[in-house]
Amino acid sequence: MPKFAQDGTEDGPLRKKGKRTAFLIAVHQKREAVRVYAVLAVSAKTALTQVRAMATDAMEVEVVGALSRDLAKRLGLKQGEIQLV
Repeated sequence: MPKFAQDGTEDGPLRKKGKRTAFLIAVHQKREAVRVYAVLAVSAKTALTQVRAMATDAMEVEVVGALSRDLAKRLGLKQGEIQLV
């Protein structure tokens, strides 16, 4: 039985582990300061999906950048973890 990665793609025997990037996701809400989260994911789409899952309908979510590999390591980010920066 094939295993599936967190991004929903099949993790078969020939598939290499996806390269992960620490994406910066901004969350905008009326009358509130903009909050920026770091999310370690294989794609920006996956990172946005994770943050949207915790956001309400009144919030806007967008990718605003990415962190270097060294900075992500210093922050101790793990796959699928969402951290306020």
